[in-house]
Amino acid sequence: MSNVDRKYKVLFVDDEPRVTSALKAIFRREYDVSVANGGLEALETLATTPFDVVVSDQRMPGMLGNELLAKVAQLYPQTMRILLTGFMDKQAIVDSINDGEIYRFINKPWRNEEMREVVAEAALASEIPLLPETISDAPLAAEAKDNETAASSTDSMASTLSGNALLMMENAKETRHQIRKFCSDHSIMIYGTQNIEQAVAAAVARDNIGVAVIELSENTQAALQTINLLKQARPEVITIALTKEYDAHTAVDLINKGQVFKYLAKPIELQGFQKALENAFHRHRFLKRHRSAQKRFKVEKNQGKLIGGLQDMFNKLLGSSAKA
Repeated sequence: MSNVDRKYKVLFVDDEPRVTSALKAIFRREYDVSVANGGLEALETLATTPFDVVVSDQRMPGMLGNELLAKVAQLYPQTMRILLTGFMDKQAIVDSINDGEIYRFINKPWRNEEMREVVAEAALASEIPLLPETISDAPLAAEAKDNETAASSTDSMASTLSGNALLMMENAKETRHQIRKFCSDHSIMIYGTQNIEQAVAAAVARDNIGVAVIELSENTQAALQTINLLKQARPEVITIALTKEYDAHTAVDLINKGQVFKYLAKPIELQGFQKALENAFHRHRFLKRHRSAQKRFKVEKNQGKLIGGLQDMFNKLLGSSAKA
């Protein structure tokens, strides 16, 4: 802990008392621990007491864990969020990425050592400065009351996107053309790649890249390695993953190994894609200016063998990152 006199405050949420009792027993010596028996009770507790970390089960009556953590992200964004799940509900896991922006998934039954390590990392990360408020739907909807205001809002978005650089790894011709046209319309510089080696090489050579849009459909494991390597070496680069079909296990890896910002379905819906890019570049600029904040988005290191000749490329990427 950064302050030996302080105990970080952790809230465990589960509808099974035996689970919350077990978690409290594991953590009570090191942390100021509270428990809640469901989402509503958790929100009532959070309304009166600030917490550094919230660890929630997924399957609870009344309010699912991903729904709770989405509310926590909105109301108490400084609080780090961890989701426990023993049941891989595909849509809920995807929503927890896109709406809850969680720090980690942990499978039930958990391993105590893994749980301790993740909670400790999250507690330390909770002290790191928060990203400034991102762009939400509500202000845009309120501004678009008439054509003149809507046009002004669109111009503002275009100017925010203009001049940024994007890395694309996408094999589907139609999607590539769609993204290229969008980038052309918004004056975004784009570096198109079609495989993992090209993507890593582009990241080595182009330090102006702020967002990576990575396809998962063709070779998921290669894409996951790309995302993991980029995040380790260039934590300020924000990743948006594209897929033809959502997969719960892949979604878990996207967070734990890649801290992916958004997990979007193809074909791309342009309005949602535009908003995702706006917020992604916004986060990139903040992380580039405030390097300490990058620890809020730390990833697990890749444990498997690197594909092909990636080790040399990754070493170069790490070298270029260290010099920056």
